[in-house]
Amino acid sequence: MLLERDNEFTTLNHCLDQAMNGRGSVVLVSGEAGVGKTSLLRAFADQHSEAKICWGMCDALYTPQTLGPIYDIAISLCERTRTLAESGANSAALFPALLSELSKPVPQILVIEDIHWADYATLDFVKYIARRIPVLNTVLIASFRDDEIDHTHPVQAVFGDLQSRQITRINISPLSRLAVETLNTSALYDTNHLMKVTGGNPFFLSELLAFPSEDIRSVPISIKETVNARLNRLTEAERDFVEFVSIIPGAIDLDIVAACMPDAEMLAMACVGRNILKLDADGALRFRHELARLATLSRLSSGKLRRHHAALLAQLTRGSDTRFASQIVHHAEGAGDAKAVLKYAPAAADQASTAGSHREAAAHLETALKFVDNAEPEQAALLYEKWAYEAGLSLRIDEDVIEARRHAITLWRALGRMEKVGDNLRWLSRLLWYQGEAVQANRYADEAVRILENTSPSREKALALSLRSQIHMLNGRMDDAILWGQKALKAADAIDGPDIEAHALNNIGTAKIFRGDRSGLKDLEKSLSLAKAHDLHEDAARVYTNLAEYAVEFREFDLAQRVLNEGIVFDTKHDLDSWTFYLVGRLAQLRLEEARFDEAIAIANSVLSRKDQTLLMRLPAKIVLAKAQLRLGDDNAQQSLDDALEHALQTDEIQYIAPLRIACIEQAWLNNRHDVAAAHIDALEPDISQTVSEWVYSEFVFWSAKCGYEVPLSPEKELPSPYAPYFEGDAAAAAQRFMDLGSSYFAAALLSEEISEESLKSGYALSKKIQAVPLMMKIRAAALNAGFDAKHFKTPRGPYRAARSHPLGLTKKEQEILLLMVDGTNNQDIADQLSRSKRTVEHHISSIFSKLDVSNRIDVLLRVQSEPWILRR
Repeated sequence: MLLERDNEFTTLNHCLDQAMNGRGSVVLVSGEAGVGKTSLLRAFADQHSEAKICWGMCDALYTPQTLGPIYDIAISLCERTRTLAESGANSAALFPALLSELSKPVPQILVIEDIHWADYATLDFVKYIARRIPVLNTVLIASFRDDEIDHTHPVQAVFGDLQSRQITRINISPLSRLAVETLNTSALYDTNHLMKVTGGNPFFLSELLAFPSEDIRSVPISIKETVNARLNRLTEAERDFVEFVSIIPGAIDLDIVAACMPDAEMLAMACVGRNILKLDADGALRFRHELARLATLSRLSSGKLRRHHAALLAQLTRGSDTRFASQIVHHAEGAGDAKAVLKYAPAAADQASTAGSHREAAAHLETALKFVDNAEPEQAALLYEKWAYEAGLSLRIDEDVIEARRHAITLWRALGRMEKVGDNLRWLSRLLWYQGEAVQANRYADEAVRILENTSPSREKALALSLRSQIHMLNGRMDDAILWGQKALKAADAIDGPDIEAHALNNIGTAKIFRGDRSGLKDLEKSLSLAKAHDLHEDAARVYTNLAEYAVEFREFDLAQRVLNEGIVFDTKHDLDSWTFYLVGRLAQLRLEEARFDEAIAIANSVLSRKDQTLLMRLPAKIVLAKAQLRLGDDNAQQSLDDALEHALQTDEIQYIAPLRIACIEQAWLNNRHDVAAAHIDALEPDISQTVSEWVYSEFVFWSAKCGYEVPLSPEKELPSPYAPYFEGDAAAAAQRFMDLGSSYFAAALLSEEISEESLKSGYALSKKIQAVPLMMKIRAAALNAGFDAKHFKTPRGPYRAARSHPLGLTKKEQEILLLMVDGTNNQDIADQLSRSKRTVEHHISSIFSKLDVSNRIDVLLRVQSEPWILRR
């Protein structure tokens, strides 16, 4: 019986009861080492034979085994997932199979122990299942040591991504003095002294009470001393065996140990009998607690430690099987065997990378780099470039990553491998671009192309050409982007590279549509089709991103809404969080152009509140926030505008800089500070006509003209339909065209052009309706200066806000039902709570699915978790 754990059992039982009714949840069990997390979970599992229970263990390897605990779960879940796990399937194949099994209407409990040691692919699984769990009959329990997780630990990011309503937290406290007194039945130890020494830690307490000493003065003051005392009571052979296996984190493979030590099986059973080791329910041999293993390990001298690692390494590397590469690397590093580390660490990294554990891949390669002086130049170059790739994906792009690429370039140059030099220069260009260092990025891209341009067809060459195309496109040099994209396609023809074709077509199609050539839409459709057919998820996300930007900027609002819905659902489904938030930023821009400013701000803030987003992923939301606040007259508008412009200038990309400088010109007009506009106009002229779309260019000319600066129209730019009448002197016709498009803010600004009472009254009423207070005050001042009747231009009393509709058009009843759906409430219970028929509720849910562009409850959960503003009422 476990003492003082009744509340914890009650909580776990409640979560299981909820799961049995189709309302799954995540339970996070925390506490210090030895406090009894495993004992609690084992006792809970023993009480519930009616539920299927699967266990996964995270082990304290130098570098965690990729998907180790998930393979444990998959092996015990069903035959299909067992087959996938035993074949080493990656997350793309394994996760959906596990979800399919967990979607069955039977109660299931998944336990992942010691998640603080988990690899990144395992954490991805937790996030993958947790996002979908409210509609499953499953409880996912993850235990961890709270004293080993600080705010920077990767697991914190996973916990932070989960909705609070689907998480239950259980923190296990040490035992009270009363419980310690209850357990201290021998009366050999003073309870107060035991409490002082152990702090109520159940493991420490049980170790002391297992072998009590009659001399109270001999009570050990640490777990290490306690374990040493118990080991010293073993025979020499038993002690040697326990010390040997202490170098093995997690389950102990007796077959391998037996090859190193005689009588291993007999000694193992003796140690189980003496409560040093234990056999799990699945028959796995382990230490009774990780604290005991670590205390035993600390007894070994450095020489003995290396010899033990070397003995196990020799057995693990007898065959050609590399499935256990992580364990091999662990023991190779412990043995100081450079040759083995250099051989197996890259293999372990490849396994981790394939499974999506890029941080673990980087860690294996970093282990190999400790022995890089023992590597041949070609192997060293490969290690540097592979580490730079994995670290750039999983950690952060910093000087160490950039320096590793430079090391690789130096080594490849010395070897005369110019195709590898060019490829690493291409990567160096990308890294610097992500850091916002556009000038250096361009220089390295040019150098990569110069080296590779005249070489025979190769993957490296095609990728470099497509990167050159992408950089031209991002900087508004659309003709150059098309030219280099076509060169990349030609180079890709000879090597059958669908990823290169998808990338190049994306560049070409985007360049075409932004210069007004709608044939680019077909290029983007083909790029998207290729990306989806070959599981090139990031390439598909990039198509959605570029197409959404075009549709919003060119005021094709219906297309924008469709692309944004499809893209957000796609990115969310594939856990492409950064791309999701970028698209959500574009959705905020759509609401801005529709003059739904409060909604634009709410959506933008939901993106900016997320942690760990790159500058480029945050910029669209920053731009929207600044412009929406400006048009509402928000007190924070100036600060937001300055902040966004500062960050846009860091990128040196016109697609970010132009909208913000134009916003500054607009602000100058609203504030009657036309002199301020001059600096921004000068900064954009004369190149802006060559580097932005006709829509952005026309807006620049429009606001510049409002400030009294006549910017000559470029003969190369075809004016968008709404702007054409304005530049021909018919502001009223232009205003009507903007109204027809759904851009009421620009319609109101155009109505202010004509100094007639009717025109100004219409502009004032429209700006009042959309809450554009600065524009409303600007029009009011113009009307009063013209001598028109002030009663038509009254200033609203108090803070003015119009009634707000939901950004996706959900009715109040649909919003109410959506909240219940997200909480996991089934259709019948929703009907009962709202006093509606089940059929009526089903009609509402069908409408919610349609407006969110999803087909089931799991997709609803994913959208809400990525876009919490959807629940705004």
